[in-house]
Amino acid sequence: MSLARATLVRPKPITSAVLQRRCASHDSHSHEEHYSHYDPEVGFFTPFWRNTLLASVAAVAFYKWAPAPNEDVYLTRWLAHYSTPRDFWARLNRKHLVQAQQETDTATVQTNSKPPGIRRYRYPQSLGPGSPHLQPVGSAADVSYVGLKAD
Repeated sequence: MSLARATLVRPKPITSAVLQRRCASHDSHSHEEHYSHYDPEVGFFTPFWRNTLLASVAAVAFYKWAPAPNEDVYLTRWLAHYSTPRDFWARLNRKHLVQAQQETDTATVQTNSKPPGIRRYRYPQSLGPGSPHLQPVGSAADVSYVGLKAD
């Protein structure tokens, strides 16, 4: 259906009759519902007195079983009973500190390390005659002229 045709189509009338409310006579004005209401019973069994009694019993129980001023509270004692002691954590922290210091020292040594010095020979062919296999028994090769070269 096109938009132009949809705008021209009239809505169908509603077949069911809509009842209109009449504002002039909406209910009777006899006020009988006010006379059926009565006040509740007043006594010591109302919720106010029940709650007051329960609060009083709770206050007396708290005063009787509350810890003394120099004692810890029950929750504090219970947590202390089931928690790990302080000396355990102190030992664990000290051990961790020592291990961390060792790792730091190892990392420092590795970072600052240098390769060993290289012995460079000016005439490497001179080592051939100085070989221990070519020397007679009792003699030693003279390598006094060999020195360490700094890089």
